[in-house]
Amino acid sequence: MIVAGRSGGEGVRLVLESEEAMLLSELADQVDSVLLLGEVDDPALGRLLPSAYPDDHAASQEFERYTRDSLVDGKRQAAQRVRDATSVDDVEGGVVQIELDEAEAWGWLTFLTDLRLILAERVGVVEEGEADADETRDDYLRAAYEWAGFVQGSMLEVLDPISS
Repeated sequence: MIVAGRSGGEGVRLVLESEEAMLLSELADQVDSVLLLGEVDDPALGRLLPSAYPDDHAASQEFERYTRDSLVDGKRQAAQRVRDATSVDDVEGGVVQIELDEAEAWGWLTFLTDLRLILAERVGVVEEGEADADETRDDYLRAAYEWAGFVQGSMLEVLDPISS
């Protein structure tokens, strides 16, 4: 994977191996599934949509009633945009190039954050680098979590090089 700035300095160019593009598309499907079909008690869904008022159940439910649908819709749209960009049939030389303007790139970063929250829950990562993380959980998911973090970090370096 290569992440570079677009010509003109506005946005990001991603160059993905076709396997990486397929992986992102599949992971976008998984994020969408959690948002659409996730059980209320799914801890991954809890990380994506945490309680606004953890100490006040009534206030939290009221807040959720007004915000949850739009939050879920926005997250599902971000996953769909990633799926659309990565599901290409005509791959030249096994490489997929994706041009994102700045707004699209920030949308991808939102998706990558949601993806990493779900994967972190599935592999038992409580905080980045925390010793309590379950190292025996699914190596594939752990590798996907770390790879998504690399993609996210690379995009941030291009979009905001001063703070990186």
